[in-house]
Amino acid sequence: MIVYADVLIFLNLIINYFLLLAVSKILRKTPKTLSLVGAAFVGALSSLYIFLPQTNFWVEALFKIAVSMLMTIIAFGFKGVKAYLKGVLLLFGVTVGFGGLMYAIWLTFSPKGMVINNSVVYFDISLIALIGFTVAGYIIFSVLFRIFSKNATFAERCDITLFANDKSVTVTAIVDTGNSIEDAFSMGEIIIVDKSVAIKLFECEDFQINLKTKSRYRMLPCATVSGADVLEGLRCDRAEVSYKNRSIKLNRPILAIAKTPLPDGNDAIINPKILN
Repeated sequence: MIVYADVLIFLNLIINYFLLLAVSKILRKTPKTLSLVGAAFVGALSSLYIFLPQTNFWVEALFKIAVSMLMTIIAFGFKGVKAYLKGVLLLFGVTVGFGGLMYAIWLTFSPKGMVINNSVVYFDISLIALIGFTVAGYIIFSVLFRIFSKNATFAERCDITLFANDKSVTVTAIVDTGNSIEDAFSMGEIIIVDKSVAIKLFECEDFQINLKTKSRYRMLPCATVSGADVLEGLRCDRAEVSYKNRSIKLNRPILAIAKTPLPDGNDAIINPKILN
């Protein structure tokens, strides 16, 4: 069967766009449409890999990882190594999952208008049919994701960039009313962070006595399930919160250092009041 490069690119552009939409739903991000289209186009160009001689598994895997890395940074930007790697692995997983499903269909039903080489799929079907099947698949995914999201304890997340002196650190924060600590003196915003975040931002561990942090140091009383407690706090210069295509700037918020690991491996907790 003849494979046309222009048709191949266009078909994969549509498929990649909806795969990226699925990833953005899982990550709970709302990237710009232009960014998604740009990333999808890069992925579509990579489909020309189908014309190369058959390669082994490891070459295909490395190629797909490299493409996923490029698509992720185009679609979602770079907001820290952890967030970036999470996006890369998720996109790689979704892409491999889709490819595995197509391969299973190919082996089971042997459709006449379907070609797979180097894990790249080509459909010899009409454009309207392809768009219909792709949109239908995305709708089914969205419905299932919404159902399972309601039954699971998914929480809203946002990205926060913290600034202190000449250094900045970007972390992923969970939006939770569990952060209800308040600064009784300045009534400023408080962000609960893992201790590793504070160490990375201020480049020290003894916050109370270190010259870099001594003037920033605070003691913050709080209430926990087991009773009253006190957390160490450090005032940073500013913070920028990225939430649902909005950018919220905080002036000199205080970082309350958590004594125990934060839920679900998050690096910070922010009160929903800040986002409103």
